[in-house]
Amino acid sequence: MNPEIERYLNDHLAGASGALLMIQQCIDTFEEPHAVQFFKELKSDVEADRRLLEQLLTRAGLQPSGMLKTAGNLTARIGLLKLMWEGFDAGELGLFEGLEMLAIGVQGKRLLWVTLKEICHWYPEWKDFDFAALELEAIRQRDGVEFWRIEAARDTFVSAERRAVAASA
Repeated sequence: MNPEIERYLNDHLAGASGALLMIQQCIDTFEEPHAVQFFKELKSDVEADRRLLEQLLTRAGLQPSGMLKTAGNLTARIGLLKLMWEGFDAGELGLFEGLEMLAIGVQGKRLLWVTLKEICHWYPEWKDFDFAALELEAIRQRDGVEFWRIEAARDTFVSAERRAVAASA
């Protein structure tokens, strides 16, 4: 078995661990009920994706890496500290940057599913996984995160004075 695919899947497993920390922070931060609901659903989706990645590994005779999972958690926690310093409340740079990182991560997950769709012919043990549907779901998730990222951009980068001037014009 190719060790590169094992590493690639484990890297995404570690990334999912970091994403879950960021998503939980969003759940704890947002007051808008639609945002909270979106991030709760996203958290559930990412947890399901983690289980799916573990299934892909084990079906191919590979192992999830505890070390990489721990490294992913540690890296995410360090990144979260930086964002917390910048502020993770509405209108603060940390929230905007956290959402940007999350959007990039979800796009990376989409690319994972595209890649696996292309190589799955050589992995018959993955024949019952619908990578095209997983890609579409990742696109939906990315678009949802992007919606809240743009909302955060408005709150972070456009002052109340600028909004008032624009509204009166």
